[in-house]
Amino acid sequence: MDFVFVCNWCGPECVVWGDPVTSWWTQRYQLPDEFECWNCGGESTSPPPPWTPAE
Repeated sequence: MDFVFVCNWCGPECVVWGDPVTSWWTQRYQLPDEFECWNCGGESTSPPPPWTPAE
């Protein structure tokens, strides 16, 4: 599932892929600790959950 994070350097929304984690009672996802901004190329830290799903 894709999630939307905001770049800490230049501000645009970036879409980050979350890998599904097998869990029998809820849907859980594992995300990278850092993501690269599509606009500036800067490395930003992924925020703590809850995350906003991308549409």
